Amino acid sequence: MIRPVRPTDLVGLAVLQRRGYPNEAYGRRALGRGRDDWADLLGVLNPLVSLEIRRHTLLFDDGDRLAGLVSTVPFGRYWEVDRLIWAPDGRPQDCAELLSRLGLDAAQQGIERIYLRLNIESPLLGAARAAGFVPYKVETLFRGGPIKFSVGDLRPGRPRRRGDDLALFRLYCRVVPVSVRQAEAMTLAEWRQWFRDGRQLVVEEGGEPVLWARLTAADDQLQLTAEARDLPGPAVAQHLGSFLSRHAGKKVVLGLVADYQPHVAAALEQLGFEAVGQFTCLVRHQAVRVKAQKLIPVRA
Repeated sequence: MIRPVRPTDLVGLAVLQRRGYPNEAYGRRALGRGRDDWADLLGVLNPLVSLEIRRHTLLFDDGDRLAGLVSTVPFGRYWEVDRLIWAPDGRPQDCAELLSRLGLDAAQQGIERIYLRLNIESPLLGAARAAGFVPYKVETLFRGGPIKFSVGDLRPGRPRRRGDDLALFRLYCRVVPVSVRQAEAMTLAEWRQWFRDGRQLVVEEGGEPVLWARLTAADDQLQLTAEARDLPGPAVAQHLGSFLSRHAGKKVVLGLVADYQPHVAAALEQLGFEAVGQFTCLVRHQAVRVKAQKLIPVRA
């Protein structure tokens, strides 16, 4: 039986924790954490215990035990799955049913898309695809830092400015394949939901951005993302090295690089980063209700 989480599930969740089932979902906020990190176990009981984050959690209860759970965090009109726990001896079709129910709940709440990041070899990839999740890109996770870098003769970039949105959106459209933009952001309004926070670096040539990097905090680590046009790997490494040496301090830096940005991956390797994981990113597009316009006849 698939059902929402209840306050009385705390004991069942603790038993699920003791069984050591790994979290198959790699939410952006938890990248780099151990897969057995259940320190925030009470988080899945939200919003029953907290109004800070409006989580949506579903459990698969087979009558004798909790066989698994899925839990999401919201951003904008979308959900991201950051917990997907499933018993290794559980049936894949039951996991697919759990994820399909999540999609139905999302549609009822007006959620337009659900995102899920799985290890490229995850045993739940088939269940996710059966539930309507579509793979749209592969990402590699790099780990490095602290970064010590000499700027030398490098012409530095600059921070992001308020009026940069349109120029950065043009860079995004040039760099990111259409299939990925269809899954994430096709319009300027959608794009603005994704890229707002953290310290940002903009590098220009001829008045147009050619590299855009963001550095955001996640617990005791920093996360780096970047889009770059067809710049040589050493040039990208110089700009990113200078940016990280100024702002990363002594913290560990995680860099998430899409498969269509090999020159960014090469730049991170040049800076001493190591590849520590590879992921398949999936999206489920939702059919949501919209208000129909009602025509009213005009009387003279």
